[in-house]
Amino acid sequence: MRFRQLAHYQVSEVGLGCASYWGKKHFSEQQAAWVVHTALEQGINYLDTGASYSGGHAEQRLGRVLKNQATDDLVISSKVGTEVGRFGRLYKDFTPQAIRHSCERSLIRLGVEQLSVLFLHGPNPEDFSDQVYQVLDDLKQAGKVALVGVNSFNPDIIQLTLESYQFDVLMTDFNVFKPHQLQTISKSRTCGMDVVVAGALGGALYSRDWQQSFGLKNLWYKLRAYKNNRSQLEAARHFDFLNSHPDLSATQLALSYVLNKTGFSSALVGSTSSEHIQQLAEVSGRSLSPDYLRRIQQAQKNIHTA
Repeated sequence: MRFRQLAHYQVSEVGLGCASYWGKKHFSEQQAAWVVHTALEQGINYLDTGASYSGGHAEQRLGRVLKNQATDDLVISSKVGTEVGRFGRLYKDFTPQAIRHSCERSLIRLGVEQLSVLFLHGPNPEDFSDQVYQVLDDLKQAGKVALVGVNSFNPDIIQLTLESYQFDVLMTDFNVFKPHQLQTISKSRTCGMDVVVAGALGGALYSRDWQQSFGLKNLWYKLRAYKNNRSQLEAARHFDFLNSHPDLSATQLALSYVLNKTGFSSALVGSTSSEHIQQLAEVSGRSLSPDYLRRIQQAQKNIHTA
């Protein structure tokens, strides 16, 4: 596993996102634990989750999984601002009181004394306020948070984040579907912010294994993709060639494309399979062949001109 710099931390360039189906109640906690422990065995030391993830269950599950695990060498991030309300509906609350409460609740759930990074989760323009900056600074001064950041895929919010000069880290998406985000990563670094990549696998929408799989888990992912990523579902057909490599899977190739870029600290991947997370971890340090890089870039051009 290769490591990169995230402020004063050395973080694995592949990070594990502890969210989505991984944290759902009906997904086996034993299997979820195996995924985390496999990731740690492969050298992954960066774990990301959120207060609202998996219906509010992801943080608590990760805390139980890590209960007997030494966490001093782990970099753990979570998020505030999105809460789970009645009937599982999500709502936003970036008031100072809510931020403080959510952070302290995350520390208890995760069983740690400090969050390595605390992200504002999808803030709106009005949430960039002196009151929010003050409570984040208070949490840092109290030692409850080491770094603060913003998690957003919205260009306008990202611009506000950079212009504020109040944050240490930006979490945004970058994958084979979104090569233009390299400009965002470069701009963030110029503004003195580190970057964590979310959605590094692009939902694996190009993978034939994903397309041809059945069962409750895969149905859940497919319904989510149809709801949230229809444009990427259409674009995925241009990347079908990723399934033709003799030695690497489509997701390994897609992750290799991301890891062969610089300017960010870690690329987050999600998984509900120990075997899959091991395969993804093995991509670290591997070069992407010029032929596949050329084919990926051609597919990106085809999508742009379609």
